[in-house]
This record gives sequence, structure tokens and C-alpha cells, in this order.
Amino acid sequence: MKHRKTPPSWQRTLKLSAVGIAAGVFVGAGGTTLALWNTELDFAAQTHSGYEYFAAGTPGATKAAVDGQVTVPINAETAATLKEQRAVAIAFETQSISQGNLGLRYEIEQPDWGDNIFGAADTTLFRVGAENECTVDAAPNADAKPTSTPVGAEYSATDEPVVEHWCLIAVVDEFPDEGGYANAAKVTAEDPADISVEATDEWQAEVTTVLDPAEEPRHELTVRYETFRPSVADS
Repeated sequence: MKHRKTPPSWQRTLKLSAVGIAAGVFVGAGGTTLALWNTELDFAAQTHSGYEYFAAGTPGATKAAVDGQVTVPINAETAATLKEQRAVAIAFETQSISQGNLGLRYEIEQPDWGDNIFGAADTTLFRVGAENECTVDAAPNADAKPTSTPVGAEYSATDEPVVEHWCLIAVVDEFPDEGGYANAAKVTAEDPADISVEATDEWQAEVTTVLDPAEEPRHELTVRYETFRPSVADS
């Protein structure tokens, strides 16, 4: 007997909502039955009805948005890599569905990186064509912006998400508490024959950072999305 592969959660949500659509109703929070044609209903409440879906996160571990936003965590292991290699590339993706004549757009906000390891880095965020294109050597477009409109406002009935890939690169030139140290000492004296002699000694050392990845504060990228209707000019 063949076993069917369990579909992703967003597909199950859409298929379940189709039952309600066929009946002209859907069940809201608490079991309340709501008419789909109720124009006073907040559209955000229809997220689980199949009309819209948005998720973001590392590939294979995305999370669905709640109340129009979702966060993408950056773990402590990433800070350790940044400290050791002076550069790190973090790949993540978004998944977008918006049915009917509603477009979907989103923006990504970087956090306050604080004063530890990520705080000493320069960060760049940009879209890439695929997950494997997110490397520390990747060059972003000059006009790279942390925004996207993956679904236009033209009519759509697809239940397949539009997947987009993003790359965050962090690079450290020098940590604030590291550098080089050099010193020299010179001593002048007279030997028993009253001849002046001198001795010089020099030493140097490299001072490494004491910043600890274990003390890195929690970082999250915040992704906010919204749906929109066609403009008058587009209709």
C-alpha cells in the first residue's frame, strides 16, 4: 500500500478552507462562523482561510506570520563563526500566497545589533536567486532594498507559494578591543673601565578581542507584510 506524503501545513490550511468557501462561510477563532462576503471583516483575520499566507525563516524551518509579521532568529553559533572567520553569510527565505485580486508585499528590518560581536560588524541585506548563492563573497546590487512585492494585485487562485531567498552578510574588519602592542626599553651605563655602554630591548604582541559569542544578545530580523488591492490606475 502506498502512503501519501503529508502536505505542508499551508497546503492543509488552504484545502480545509476550501470546504468553508464552498459553503460560503468559514469558521473563525472560537468556532464563530463568518460570511466570506462580510466587508466589515478585518482582512488579517482571513490569514487562515486560504486567501493569504506568509512565512519566513531559514530554509526548511520557516514560521508563519502572526498579525502581519514574523521574526527570523540569528543564533549564537553564527556569532561564533563571525568572530572566528571575520565574516558570515546567513540565508533565509520567504513564502507568499495571496489569492484573488489582492497583492502582497513585505519589508525586512534589521535589529539593533548591540555592542558585542555583531555590533562591531558591517551588515548588508539583499535578495539572491537561490539559497546557495548566499556566500560571504556575494555582491549585492547597488540598489538592493529590504523590500519585495512577490505577489501582484492581478487575480490569482494558486495555492503554491512564491519563494524568495535573502542573504545577510556580516563582516568585521577589527574588533574595538583588539590591535597591536609594541614597546622598547633602552638602558645606558658605564662599565668598570668607565666606557659608556647601552642595551636595548624591544617586544610586541597582538591583543585579541575578549568578546564572547556566549554573551551575544538574541538577534532577530523582523519581516512585516501586508496585502493591497489594485490601484485605480491598474484597473
